[in-house]
Amino acid sequence: MAEFYGFELKEFDTATLTGSFQNLGTTFSKAAKYVHIWNTSTVDAYITNNNSTNILRVPAGKDLPLPSYPQHNANNQGAYVFKKGTQLKVKQVTAAAAGAIIVTVCT
Repeated sequence: MAEFYGFELKEFDTATLTGSFQNLGTTFSKAAKYVHIWNTSTVDAYITNNNSTNILRVPAGKDLPLPSYPQHNANNQGAYVFKKGTQLKVKQVTAAAAGAIIVTVCT
């Protein structure tokens, strides 16, 4: 069973999507043990954690859960999806659209 210490919410209005990566909320204040991304817009979006590589593609109207995968040992406190201080960024695949990218982070 996972133990979460807190929650963070990151949101981005997809009407302002461009072809360049833009900040998706603020940096993570703690390591993210579980992340769930929703794309409520009508266009696909790319998400990155390094400002240059398309790491994730979230299809329009879909969601993407990202659980941590701890190593098989008794001490899994280091298992996380993104480290503390990570800045997620988002950009358009084809165009901007009405809707949002919503990221729920369990820390």
